[in-house]
Amino acid sequence: MNEIAVSIICLTYNQRDYIKDALEGFVTQETNFTYEILVHDDASTDGTTEILKKYEKQYSDKIRLFLEKENQYSKGVSIARKMVLHAKGKYMAYCEGDDFWIYSGKLQKQYELMESDQEISLCYHNALVYGEEKDTLRLNVQNHPSGYIEDKDIICASKGWYPTASLFCRTDLFKELPDFKGATGDVVWRTCMACRGKLYFINRAWSVYRDFSQGSWNEKYRQDKKIAARYIIDTVNYFTKFDVYSKRRFSEYLHTVYIASVRRLFRVNYPDGYTVEQFEDELSALKRLSDHKADRIIDAFHDEYIVRSVDYYTFTVINKIKDLVLHGERIYIYGAGAEAIKAIVALCSHNVRITGLLVSKKKAGVNTLLGYTIYSINEIEPDSHMFVWPCLIDGREEVLNILGEMPLCRIC
Repeated sequence: MNEIAVSIICLTYNQRDYIKDALEGFVTQETNFTYEILVHDDASTDGTTEILKKYEKQYSDKIRLFLEKENQYSKGVSIARKMVLHAKGKYMAYCEGDDFWIYSGKLQKQYELMESDQEISLCYHNALVYGEEKDTLRLNVQNHPSGYIEDKDIICASKGWYPTASLFCRTDLFKELPDFKGATGDVVWRTCMACRGKLYFINRAWSVYRDFSQGSWNEKYRQDKKIAARYIIDTVNYFTKFDVYSKRRFSEYLHTVYIASVRRLFRVNYPDGYTVEQFEDELSALKRLSDHKADRIIDAFHDEYIVRSVDYYTFTVINKIKDLVLHGERIYIYGAGAEAIKAIVALCSHNVRITGLLVSKKKAGVNTLLGYTIYSINEIEPDSHMFVWPCLIDGREEVLNILGEMPLCRIC
């Protein structure tokens, strides 16, 4: 019998409507090597198990089933880590039961890449994201050419998260990963494998990810705010340990990933935007549900992202700034871009006098915006009657830090 080169690991639970697509993607792979298919069924009750048994009978030379009598995920068992111990292949490919592969040469291409470059510990490829609710299709990772994955993208996935159904790695290295608990398993795999070698991305869409499929983790996240709170805490706890494990190699990116763990809640639940009231209510709930263990991260997110609320400028003028002017306070807007214009419109519509605009550095020849004088921050002498309203998105955190260090300066 030929030596097994690749082990495909598939985890499934109650995915009767999806599992056939996953299995067909496995058994139709065209390779010049032998591969095996290991499928773990976590005590499904919807008919998934029966479908698996039919495929096992038809492809008995490839498929091995691991059928549970009791659900292991609910007991906190790390199923993927458990399954990889059964893998016989030099390499491991991963795909959950509600995702599927759409290219019969996927395994061959990834195998050839890894064989040709011994420095690569793990590689991904692109995927299509299918939105079941609205019947949409989009590309998963944007503006990411094929090549090695940079440190920032390993941690922050700033060009889009890397599809778990595209994961292909060296089995021996995966088995040696530390037993860390992350917010999701794929984050642990990606980041820790980056400490064992280079990561590579192939910009070809060879799989499909079902977004918010029935019973998926994303669907559970959207329905249960406790999961969102747990996600933030697990993210912070994991990367605190990982920072030590990686010898601080990625430290400069950790704040970004912490903020992203909170932002996920709004991206999932408010795709069309959120109001200030919704924003404040959600963050208060997150603090409560997380037993205030993530307050520092949530507060930092608040300062950076409240400006993105759809009614932020009107809300701030009505509830904060109007009363300040009645007491003779001077109002400055920090910024001179699109967000500053929104602030000017909101202030003028409520008859609030604007003293001027502040910027870190003035552009040559640009001294006004909509008739209001633009001052360099060094031209202003702060006093106790001066309020500054930061009205910008990019660089907001840095500006807040600058203003916080100015004596007597108060921030709206």
